[in-house]
This record gives sequence, structure tokens and C-alpha cells, in this order.
Amino acid sequence: MTEQLADTAVTSGGLVVRAVLRTDVGLVRSENQDFAATTTPAEEAEGHPGGRLMIVADGMGGHRGGATASRLAAETVKAQFLGAETSDIAVALRDGFTRANARIFSEAAANLDLRGMGTTTSALAVRDHKAWFAHVGDSRIYRVRGDEIKQLTEDHSLVASMVREGLITAKEAETHPRRNVLQRSMGVAEEVEIDVQGPFELLAGDTFILCSDGLHGLVKEPELKEIAKLPSIEAIADECVKKAIERGAPDNVTVIVARVEHDDGSAPGDETLTDTLLDKTQELDSGAFDETVKENQVAARRSQVADEVVTDKIKAVEPEPVVELKKEVKKEEAPLPVTAEVPAPKSVRAAAPLPKKKFFSLFAFIFITVALLAIGAWMYWAK
Repeated sequence: MTEQLADTAVTSGGLVVRAVLRTDVGLVRSENQDFAATTTPAEEAEGHPGGRLMIVADGMGGHRGGATASRLAAETVKAQFLGAETSDIAVALRDGFTRANARIFSEAAANLDLRGMGTTTSALAVRDHKAWFAHVGDSRIYRVRGDEIKQLTEDHSLVASMVREGLITAKEAETHPRRNVLQRSMGVAEEVEIDVQGPFELLAGDTFILCSDGLHGLVKEPELKEIAKLPSIEAIADECVKKAIERGAPDNVTVIVARVEHDDGSAPGDETLTDTLLDKTQELDSGAFDETVKENQVAARRSQVADEVVTDKIKAVEPEPVVELKKEVKKEEAPLPVTAEVPAPKSVRAAAPLPKKKFFSLFAFIFITVALLAIGAWMYWAK
């Protein structure tokens, strides 16, 4: 499991926001395709918008694609946010998501091994007693306030749409055979619709839980609300992962827990501890961040965004209206179309002309033969 110790972001009015991150590969997957990131106090001090940013991404798209997509999403959103030219948090979040979507799409077009990759992405930003979020996919952001838990994000999944339309109940959605089908995700199409909301007020004691479906699929809201009552965010995060592991953890499990507290001057500084024993699978090639993508590669990628793209979790990804594309693959990965290699045509030389001497000899032989035949015929008829 990868751990990051709590960092503290100070807001105005004597409130602080502390956050801690946990991610685990789970008990079934061989690779962790989730990725999460938070800004540090040092980064926040230098970043233009200010405030704290927390991101969870759940990748999909084959052996390398899922891990690459989730990392690209989190790191691009974070970099764009910190380097934003605007102080408007909502605009900075939308720009970061737009840039991340374009980057994942372009990388997939440029690299055959990454074709079909995509990712969910959920980000929460807090500054000056207020919070904003941006969201694509079915990872979630919860807020626990007092004795109430509220899901702030809306799942972009087929079953969630069916629940909203009254076709099935929320209980039925939990076991529906198509519960992993996504209607929206990052990087699968050239453009994506992004949910951005905020600002909304922060209160001391508010606890936020950002998580992939590897957690919220196993640990439901009533239980998350009780876990959030634990005294420390470290204990909350550890208990969330523990519950998922106890229930079989068929998927990667990632959670960020953040809490708004009164500043008593005792909050820890900017320290990070990472345990990589169970999480060595998310390294990227140096070329993964290459900005240069040829126009014809992007055009080829556009033509390959089909009505159905099978992904690792069997989650579909596509722009509205709903056309099922299946989230890679964390469950049934279909083979990518195989493009047969066409060998370069062999060079064929034209036949060389006969040498002049050989041509003259052949002509003389034919002439003499014809002449002798003519003389013989004349003598025969002369008799």
C-alpha cells in the first residue's frame, strides 16, 4: 500500500485542511491502475490559484494503458492547476481537466500499446472557507458533515442513469450486470463533458472522502459515515482500505481523506512517506509526456473511436448521447484489433537488353537461313 502523510493547507479564519492518501492494488489485480495526488504546502504557496488540490483517478485500457491514463490525468490536472494564469478555481479546474483529456487522447493516438486507454478523474480544491470540485466518471467525492453523508459527484455510468430515470432502484444498481459501464471518461474522445461545481462553504469538522469504485463498490455510505467518525484522518483512510481488503478487494482501492479543522498550530508539515512494496506498477515511459503528436496520428485515433470500445473494467466511455463503450478492462479485456504488417514490396528489375554482338549474330543466322531456303525452293521449281 502506498501512503502519504497528512499535509496541512491553511485557510483564512483559522481553519486548516489536512489530507492523507492511501492506495492498494487489492487482492485480485496484478497492477494498480489507480492514481492519486495532492498538492503540498510548498506547491500551494507558489501556485497561482492557491489552496489545496486533491485528485483520484481510476484508469482503464489494457496492461499499460490504465496506469498511464490515470497518472497522466492526475499529474496534468495538478500541473495545470498550479500553473494556472487565473485565480478562479472553477476555471483552473476545468482547464486542467480539458488539458488532461487532450493529453491522454493524443498519447493513445501516438502509441499503439496505449490505444483505448482512459480514466475516471475526480478532483477537490479548497481555499478560503470554500470548496470546488471537477469530475468525470464513477470515482466519487463524499462529504460527511455531522451525522450526514452526501455524495457530491454524480456517477457517469449506465446504471446511475437508469436509477435517475426511475428504471431501476439504487439497490438493484449495486448488483446490475452492467454496473461497470461508463458513459463518460477522460481520454477516450477528443472532447469530454466535465462536471464543475462550487464554491460551497466549508465548516470545521467537514470530512471529505475521495475514492475509486474499488472502495465505494464494497463499503457503502452508511458505513463510510461511521468510519468518518474516527478521530484521525489516518485512521479513517486505513480503515477504509482495511474494509475493502476484508471483502476481497477485487479491484484497486484508492482513497484520499481530508478534514477541515481549527488551526491549533500543531498540524504536521510537508512530509511524505511512500511504501512501494505493493505499488511498483505505475512508472511511465519518458515518452509518455511528449507534447508532439503528428496530425495523421490524431486523425487515425479519431477514426478508431468506435461505438464500443472494450476496456478493462467493462466500462463504456463516450460522449452523450449514450453509446456504450466499455471501461477497460479491469474485468474482460477484449483484444485490440490486429493490424497485419504488410511487407515492403520486393524490388523487381527490368530484363536487360541483349548485347549488340549477340543481336547481330542472331540476325545474320536468320538471314542466311531464309536465303538458303529461298535458293533451294527456286532450284526445285526450276527443274
